[in-house]
Amino acid sequence: MKSQKSKVLHEISGQTLIERTISTIKNTQPTQIIAVANKKNISDIKKIFEDQVLCVLQSQPKGTGDATAAALAKVKSDVKTVCVMYGDDTAFYKPKTIEDVYGHHLKSNAAVTFVTVKLKNPTGFGRIVRKDGKVKAIIEEKDATISQKMINEINDGVYFFDKSWLSKNINNLKPSKVTGELYITDMIEEAIRQKKKVETYILSGSSEWHSVNTPQDLKKAQTKLAKNIHIMGILGAGASAVAGIAKGFGYNVTGCDFISDSPYAKNLGMPIYKDHDSSHLKNAGMLVITPSVLKFDPDNLEIQTAKKLNIPTLTWQEFQGRFLQKAKFVIATAGAYGKSTTTAMISQILIDEKLDPTCEVGAKVLAWGQNFHLGKSKYYVCEADEYNDNFLNYSPDIAVILNLSWDHPDYFKSKKAIFASFRKFIANIIRNGILIIADDKDSTDLARSARSDVKVVKIAKFKNLDLSIIGDFRKENANAALSVANVLKLDPSAARKTVEQFEGVGRRLEYKGEIDGVKVYDDYAVHPYTVLKTANALFEKYKGERIALVFEPHTFSRIKVFFGEFVKNLSLTKVDSIFITEVYAAREQGDNKKLAEQLASAVGGKAVFSGSLEKTAENIKKHLKEFDIVLSMGAGRVYKFWDLLNSN
Repeated sequence: MKSQKSKVLHEISGQTLIERTISTIKNTQPTQIIAVANKKNISDIKKIFEDQVLCVLQSQPKGTGDATAAALAKVKSDVKTVCVMYGDDTAFYKPKTIEDVYGHHLKSNAAVTFVTVKLKNPTGFGRIVRKDGKVKAIIEEKDATISQKMINEINDGVYFFDKSWLSKNINNLKPSKVTGELYITDMIEEAIRQKKKVETYILSGSSEWHSVNTPQDLKKAQTKLAKNIHIMGILGAGASAVAGIAKGFGYNVTGCDFISDSPYAKNLGMPIYKDHDSSHLKNAGMLVITPSVLKFDPDNLEIQTAKKLNIPTLTWQEFQGRFLQKAKFVIATAGAYGKSTTTAMISQILIDEKLDPTCEVGAKVLAWGQNFHLGKSKYYVCEADEYNDNFLNYSPDIAVILNLSWDHPDYFKSKKAIFASFRKFIANIIRNGILIIADDKDSTDLARSARSDVKVVKIAKFKNLDLSIIGDFRKENANAALSVANVLKLDPSAARKTVEQFEGVGRRLEYKGEIDGVKVYDDYAVHPYTVLKTANALFEKYKGERIALVFEPHTFSRIKVFFGEFVKNLSLTKVDSIFITEVYAAREQGDNKKLAEQLASAVGGKAVFSGSLEKTAENIKKHLKEFDIVLSMGAGRVYKFWDLLNSN
């Protein structure tokens, strides 16, 4: 690359090529790192790495073989294996790949192991010449014949050598007849000539490889890096869906999370690391995070490292709004409750109408087996969560507001604050967009703030709906979904059939199975309204059956602010027994036993404080025959209750 700056000193997202390569090497914890520099760049390289890397001067630009010889003289005596890497083409490598190649080299007991990659119409690279599948030579393009230039397998710039063999034979290299340079690739031919074992490691794809020889290559590298995203908190309901969609849209996705047993993990098919660590950002062009990380752990090392490396940091909602929804027709559903079911219903209507939408849902859609659907059309259906003003990252074509109930009191200190946030959400609707609202006073008052170009539509009530899912209150969700279908001028009878046959979403009165004849259901309800509606819907389904409700209170702020409503609604449930567990604190601090005990005492009668989930499960196991149905409820750890009940 013609430039006054040395090629390895060009930057990609704030880091030079050589810094990226050395960073990869450091994460493999080698005994020693040696950087071979020339007169032009040695002072800059020394300045970057200070004492972390031993810099060796290559006095004349005599090729990679000469550079290797210069470094070999400085290798520690107890080192048995030497890895030679080019400082530019290997900037996108992952540490694990290097470790895998090293392991392959040791296992094969080869004199030389080198990495190759297959490219379509490669230009400017050494070609791998094979016979009967075995490597016979690497021919530099400058020296290649026309037929050899047709080979699509190229040398990738990473070599592992037996140090003893390399030291004895490095001086056997002969200068190229074309350039006069010494090529490290010729050591492979030397090993073959001596009938030494030569192994290759073929990269499964070219995502970790990128040659930089021109300004255009550098620009492509910047674009390629932007497609590499790392998601912190990837196993949450929303973040996992966005991860799956991003992967389907061509992004290279990795993630990390403190939890490892999330139900959203199994369908992602991408590297997911336990806990948080700055090493996860290797080759990341963007850091995508859950909002709670920014709010409660702003000094997190991954976030601070991203700032230091100038890696853009966005919440997953920002990423979805700015990148995944770009140029899409967005249908976003908001409200304190009912979002997941309504979003899934809308999605399924569009899928059944062959409109091929992309869909993000905050729960597993039972018919899909996951919480997202990949489509190729313009339509993008998503949940729009008001918490933390997250839904302000979206600019919907159609905004659906199901209700304006006050929730998340840790963020919204009053119902007035909820209204203010929803007014901003309405302002984000695109020009000539559509606002679909509930037919009630609060929603009608809110809609008055909409711009004059926004069409306001009230959710219609569709008569005689016969839903497959439990609960008449779910007709609110079905009505909203069918109202969207009307606005889109879809076949009304087909849309109705879809919502009536809709199987539901995970943790919304989800049937888990039977234990000794006792049916077990699980639900996400955390709000006083949904607690009452959900419990009583199950009662209506199984009149005369004995029902035990296991309620895990979710967050201290919610229980304290709505304490009276929780007491009233839990008392009004038609279940036979209520087991109130310890409070799930989530992002908050407090005494998780005391508040739960107070709640149980205030409800009285059929309610008891039952302690931890584990203790509650053991207690119910002993008295299982006293019930016909067990319903677990909450948004914390209670989703594990079925497993706890079902364990020996």
